[in-house]
Amino acid sequence: MRLSALVLVVLQFMASTHVKAESNDVTLTQAFADDNYGLYQRKVLEAVFSATPEYGEAQISLHPHPMSQSRQVVSLLKGDAHIMWSVTNAEREKLLTPIKFPLLKGLAGYRVLVIAKDAQHNFPHALSTDELKTRTLVQGNDWPDLHVLKSNGFNAAGEEWSLWFTSMYTMVEKGIVDGFPRNVNEVKTDLIRHADKPVTIDKNHLLIYPNYEYFFVHPDNSALAKRIRIGLSRLIENGTLETLFNKFESHKFALTLADDPRRARHLLQNHSLPYVLDYARWDLEKEKAIKALLAE
Repeated sequence: MRLSALVLVVLQFMASTHVKAESNDVTLTQAFADDNYGLYQRKVLEAVFSATPEYGEAQISLHPHPMSQSRQVVSLLKGDAHIMWSVTNAEREKLLTPIKFPLLKGLAGYRVLVIAKDAQHNFPHALSTDELKTRTLVQGNDWPDLHVLKSNGFNAAGEEWSLWFTSMYTMVEKGIVDGFPRNVNEVKTDLIRHADKPVTIDKNHLLIYPNYEYFFVHPDNSALAKRIRIGLSRLIENGTLETLFNKFESHKFALTLADDPRRARHLLQNHSLPYVLDYARWDLEKEKAIKALLAE
């Protein structure tokens, strides 16, 4: 009886291990924010899984612990999570497998300056790029954008992550820095959350550099990477992804800022990224985007 019981326990353990190995359930990392932050990326991932039923059903769960971007990378490498999304750079692409599709149409590389409400006179339209480099700026300490700014000669300092970037906005409010270059996709939501602070968007300038926000997976998880690529290609082809993108008011606002002809455009190089995508605006370059995804 004891031997039979032992065999039964072993068989049950093996069965549970097999189920776990075959499971399509995935864990997505999350940043220090509420559930609305990254909602678009989660909706895209859900649509990807729905568009690839031949791979089986999949459930997405958020990692229980919010993390900085650098900790999210570690979490994927340790196997504590399966997918993260963030702006890419050469280092992250060496450590993880990037799904080279700019979820935000390349708009992650379009930055407006958040400044104090009484400081617009410090940012006249005629301000040259070299003059703009003399202004003090702040970025997240582990954001690839900090290296972009510094390598282009900007006076930028890194700040530790804080909930909803409160420390960065406080630095602008108190005049510790002149400005906070903020992603055009996220600035509107930020300002709503920091409505109690006397800060606003500079009216005259736009920083532009190659900068793409990708999904990343563990380098050994080629099956998951393939499923995401196939799913994205199908969502582009049938128009679902464009519809999903346009459901977010922040995205519409971002395009308004990015395409504003009145803003002075300051073109920067991204020394952390050895390539430029010709399909970043995948709504305008559908065939190129699909071809690139399926060729990886």
